[in-house]
Amino acid sequence: MAETLLARRHQVQLLVSEKAVDHDALDVLTADFDHSQLTVKTISAIGYAGAGQFVSFCSHLAKATRDCAAMCREYRPDAVLGMGGFTSAPAVWAGQWKRRGPVTLIHESNAIPGKANRWAGCFADHVAVGLADCARFFGRKPVTVTGTPIRSGLRAGRVAGAHERLGLESDRLTVLVMGGSQGAHAINETMACTLPWLDGWNEDTQFVHLAGKKDEDFVRDAYAKNGFSAKVMGFCNEMELAYSAADLVIARAGAATLTEIAAFGLPAILIPYPQATGNHQVLNARVFERAGAARIVEQRQLTGMHALAGERLSEELHGLLEHEGTRQAMSEAARKLAVTDAHERIASLLEGYADKTTVN
Repeated sequence: MAETLLARRHQVQLLVSEKAVDHDALDVLTADFDHSQLTVKTISAIGYAGAGQFVSFCSHLAKATRDCAAMCREYRPDAVLGMGGFTSAPAVWAGQWKRRGPVTLIHESNAIPGKANRWAGCFADHVAVGLADCARFFGRKPVTVTGTPIRSGLRAGRVAGAHERLGLESDRLTVLVMGGSQGAHAINETMACTLPWLDGWNEDTQFVHLAGKKDEDFVRDAYAKNGFSAKVMGFCNEMELAYSAADLVIARAGAATLTEIAAFGLPAILIPYPQATGNHQVLNARVFERAGAARIVEQRQLTGMHALAGERLSEELHGLLEHEGTRQAMSEAARKLAVTDAHERIASLLEGYADKTTVN
């Protein structure tokens, strides 16, 4: 969103958490844009972890809201956009403190809103949602279905020569496996148990597996021991290559992941993260399942490192690898779910409310 607003000649101030991953993600953006148009501020905020940490949570939240209010007084934004999480909620609340303060909008990418967006949605002037299923949670609040923004590199579509750049063979079926920011270890274990059940596919199939740094060696060994060709990485900062090479995806069901899968029109086997707040990954996955774009395998069917742990996933894999027509139908269904202009829709919403030159 910052990238889009800057391209529309607005000034942007990004408020991010203290986590290193947030700052790493900003490296490209801050390198490409004039610092007079883009500033980045860090605020401290923590998620609600239950009654046992209620006092600490309230203290951190109050401090973050005061800090955001001070930033609003200094920066004087025309609009505040919250993209979800307890980092964005304080900025939305701070924006509502003044009677004639900035317009406030929030965006919720999942099928069910998180706690922060439920609370912030009570104060925001407008709500944008990634999935239509989510609109009902915001009552009479104005809601627009915009889709979920993805970065420009992923909106550009398939990359020519992706197989070669990843060291893969272009004539083999390619399965992309990724566990997302949470729960990658369970996916890694599941794949290690599944590979022995894929006997006969060694010559025709290859894998791209994003294993996380801790499991990278373990996962690479599992493919080698079972005779499969695989590109195993701790992480990938060029996801457009991985998606471009893939014929099929095994993944969690986070909103951003699903948005990217749809943009590339990829059939998917989804394993929703069972500890996701409000079980929102299951609800996200069901949207794709109802559309015919994905198959769902629940993690409880895959637990354990015993010999049968990989059987359930291998059944789905066998079915999709064997039937090109099924993969093609799922691919077409995924493309119908793709919204590649969500960033422009949200930017237009902001401009429609603010209609000025400075957007925060």
